Amino acid sequence: MFQELVHKADLGNGYYINPVLDGDYADPAVFREGEDYYLTASTGEYLPGLSIYHSRDLVNWELLCHPLHDFEGAVWAPDFLKYEGKYYIYFCASGTNWVIWSERLEEGWSQAIDLKVGHIDPGHVADEKGNRYLFLSDNCMVPLSRDGLSVTGEMVQVLKAAEIPDDWDVEGAFPEAPNVFKKDGYYYLTYADGGTAGPATSHMIMAARAKDVYGPWELSPYNPIVHTWNRHEKWVSKGHGHFVEDTEGKWWVIYHSYENGYETLGRKLLLSPVEFTTDGWFRVTAPADQATLKPVGSVVIGRDCFSDDFSGNRIKGWRAWGERDWSRYEKTDKGLKIRGVNEKIGKGHPLTIITGDHSYEVCVHLKVDIGCEAGIILQYNEEIFNAVSLKEGMLQVYRLGMKLAERKAEFSECWLKMKNDEQYVSFYYSVDGISFKKLNYVINAVSQNACAYNGFLSLRPGIFAVGSGAAEFQKFQYVGLN
Repeated sequence: MFQELVHKADLGNGYYINPVLDGDYADPAVFREGEDYYLTASTGEYLPGLSIYHSRDLVNWELLCHPLHDFEGAVWAPDFLKYEGKYYIYFCASGTNWVIWSERLEEGWSQAIDLKVGHIDPGHVADEKGNRYLFLSDNCMVPLSRDGLSVTGEMVQVLKAAEIPDDWDVEGAFPEAPNVFKKDGYYYLTYADGGTAGPATSHMIMAARAKDVYGPWELSPYNPIVHTWNRHEKWVSKGHGHFVEDTEGKWWVIYHSYENGYETLGRKLLLSPVEFTTDGWFRVTAPADQATLKPVGSVVIGRDCFSDDFSGNRIKGWRAWGERDWSRYEKTDKGLKIRGVNEKIGKGHPLTIITGDHSYEVCVHLKVDIGCEAGIILQYNEEIFNAVSLKEGMLQVYRLGMKLAERKAEFSECWLKMKNDEQYVSFYYSVDGISFKKLNYVINAVSQNACAYNGFLSLRPGIFAVGSGAAEFQKFQYVGLN
């Protein structure tokens, strides 16, 4: 999926440079099984949900599958693990927490089971006796059944979060994202605080340890373990991490962060080495913006790419906001036919991709039925988007969900192209796919991010069809530009 991205985390010389997943992959959860690492992240309103990625070195990742199906609600902050021969993903959605499980990674996942417990950001741990627990926001904890599929007791707060100094610029005090792991007789609890977006210096990872899951917990003298100290750093709002031990006994943390000036691209995934100290604590030992020696392991090459000729029997690498009716999509001899839905563009379940490139172009050929409107979109959410469309002989341009301009076209099929040049967005059309004419209504999209609209989302390019009738898309092309 990542071979067309401009950024390459693996430098090819034994070193890597962040991000290791370039695009909106917030709230990571990772674990190792033998020589293999597996990761999932938040998918929000986009379906299919809870993508699973595979790596052999924590740097190069490939998409394996989407385990969550037929689920209503935005999916956030998962935990991912294997326990007693079964795989589990815990996540929060719709004001409660859920779990799915399977005996195989790539198939056979259960329907989501409602644990009927509040708070957010579940983190699983089992003690030495096999008792299972779920940590939640505010450093609260509930006991789980032996099979991990239900809550068996009351919620208790096991650790009161450290107070954030008044001279730090944060979004607020929001202890969340607990991750618990065991090492050398200690349970280590890490949690995020300070808020996810807002000030560049808001987010952080804090650490504590205890001999028992109920405590007493003591806070690390090295807190915060991960933090953006200066608003001018390349990586801002760093936080929400998962810790993992590699095959050589070295420890690493994967966490999310906005790229300074490119918050529209969402929270990218960073990898940093972790060093345990002689007093049994740990620290991050390398700046996030410098080339760092890779973990030992073989390289996994991603099998998918962004460009799509819509061949085969599945829709590859795409995600659709809130889509429930996949029967709308039909493979044809020429491409992908999408039946329009009777909604406005933003609520028409656009098919989108995740990219972290600063500049790129997307281009597609489309043929549009009477009554249907179809085109290319750059979507933040159902209300906020930019787009170019073709409808009944008219080309139309949208900014922030509102029609900006229209031009008579007098054709029912054409090539459309969108260029995102460092967050300046422009649109083009062509009747032959060779010579393109610019629709000169350039959109400055720099401010279209979570700080303006909340929601912790990103701008994602894609395609859409709304109204009556249908549109047929052919030869979707993605080109990274810098």
